[in-house]
Amino acid sequence: MSGFSGDHSLAVVSLDNPVAEAGRLPRLRTLPNGDALMSWVEPKGQGHALKFGVVHDGRWVRQGETAQGENWFVNWADFSSVVAIDENFWVAHWLAKQQGGKTYDYDVSLAISHDAGRSWREVGHPHRDGTAAEHGFATIFKDLDGAGIVWLDGREHVKKEDKTKYPEKSGNFNLRYTHINRDGTMTDEQVLDNNTCTCCWTAVASTPNGAIAAWRGRTDDEIRDNRMALLRDGKWNSPKALGAEGWKIAGCPVNGPSISALGNKIVASWFTAEGDRPRVRAAFSEDGGVTFGKPIEIDDVSPLGRIGLTWRDSQSAVVSWLSAPAVEQKKSALNVKVIYTDGRVEPTRQLVEVSSGRDTGVPQMVSTADGLLFAWTNPAPQYGITTKLLRHADLKLAVQNVSKDKRQQKLAMLDHKFTINAAICTSKHE
Repeated sequence: MSGFSGDHSLAVVSLDNPVAEAGRLPRLRTLPNGDALMSWVEPKGQGHALKFGVVHDGRWVRQGETAQGENWFVNWADFSSVVAIDENFWVAHWLAKQQGGKTYDYDVSLAISHDAGRSWREVGHPHRDGTAAEHGFATIFKDLDGAGIVWLDGREHVKKEDKTKYPEKSGNFNLRYTHINRDGTMTDEQVLDNNTCTCCWTAVASTPNGAIAAWRGRTDDEIRDNRMALLRDGKWNSPKALGAEGWKIAGCPVNGPSISALGNKIVASWFTAEGDRPRVRAAFSEDGGVTFGKPIEIDDVSPLGRIGLTWRDSQSAVVSWLSAPAVEQKKSALNVKVIYTDGRVEPTRQLVEVSSGRDTGVPQMVSTADGLLFAWTNPAPQYGITTKLLRHADLKLAVQNVSKDKRQQKLAMLDHKFTINAAICTSKHE
């Protein structure tokens, strides 16, 4: 397996969960008190249900159901969420197919709760175009006193060969935003980017000064690098490059970025394969995302991507990602790496092996009081969700052991050099 050494594996604790056997598509977020909130989709009757559970002190303390329906769009890369904006105000989204529409004609549906998920009220769609098009890859986040949501929108998209039929359309996917008030009403839509990749998930982090969004953009000559933008006083600034590798690829790689905030400190991570060199990279910002430092290479050996990201403390963060499987294998390594704001990196460490297919979905990771909580979908067709916990103490001990190994290796190298030099001196005297 590429991307790690066998002696760098980590011990993780299995955590039972309340997900039904056929449940899938976990999404992990944190609650204001530091507990973990996981949502997922599972079959119910002739349709599906969006459910959630709360993890406290390593135990599932409660669970609930947000919505159910018979016409849902269920996809490994574009999936639902339940987000706690504060202790009581929660927002959820799921994807519903349009009646009589094509395969990828579906909408983002929203519901809100004012009692921490105990009761829910549907409030419609963040997009109000009413067109038969793809609306998805949504991210919900804290936005002033309410919530914000960004999503990829296909209302302007047309195939190249059909552009002459629809001269009024740009032909592109775009990234849009609206603010969700606490009463469920929404502000007018804003366009962040009028030319984006079609199916890479989006990411948003909230800071004291406002939100920062990250997504994969696109140019007319098929450069599909990641971009970011800042939300200030209700308006998004112009997109800026995140990485700027110049990756030219004719189709969407289905590999979105990840971003995390700790106050005004930001860490972002993304996948690129510019120059046929697959890489997972990361960068830090000390000013809320206005500027980023030099990118750090997380894995430039053989990464598959599907990145997770969280702060460990004010000086370090943890990145998770999948390694690409060897040709004869159908398993990928789910890896983690500790990176520091000063540019230092720890060795790649393997957590577990998972299916390398789409059935695994996008593995999730959040930091809780107990440790790093991970979740991913089990292999098809049975599915189900695995949740595991890497305790902070175990990760810290692992890092300390790595540092100790490095010191021992350095001392061994010095001793080796001394031995060689002594031998040279001896030979000179003989």
